[in-house]
Formats: sequence, C-alpha cells, structure tokens
Amino acid sequence: MGNSGYWAHLSRALALAKAEVPWLRTVRVKADGAFEGLEELQAQVGADVFFEGGVVLVAQVLGLLVAFVGEDLTLRMVRDAWPKPPR
Repeated sequence: MGNSGYWAHLSRALALAKAEVPWLRTVRVKADGAFEGLEELQAQVGADVFFEGGVVLVAQVLGLLVAFVGEDLTLRMVRDAWPKPPR
C-alpha cells in the first residue's frame, strides 16, 4: 500500500467518520499518518463521546479494508495485530 496509500486510506476513513461524528471535522491526517487535533478534542467532548467517535473511525478504517482487500485478509491482519481481544 505504501505511505501514500496508507495516508489516503486513513483520510477517506476519517472523511466517512466525519459524516457520522461531526466533532471530528477539525481532525486531519498528517503526512506521517498520525491524526492531528484528536487529542485536543478528547478534553472538549468527554470520554464517552470520544470513545464512540473512535469506534466509528476504527469501523470506517476496517470497512474500507474489507472493501479493498476482502474480509478474510482483513480478519487475518486484525488477528495478527490484536491476537487476544478482551471478552
């Protein structure tokens, strides 16, 4: 995917998440793939709202991965990154 593809993937996921979570509108994806402005929002919106926004953003990232590489490969990548999720 490369750096450009990674940046594009995160940027698209963020754009989709902004449609569901308006307070994310000030967040940007920096050239290195980090989110700019996200930490500042945590204090402004509160922990529960911030968590819900994060869930929406992660769901968009994973949804795009499924669309691009398929469900099987996405699940394998998630399991590699997170082998023992909490139950």
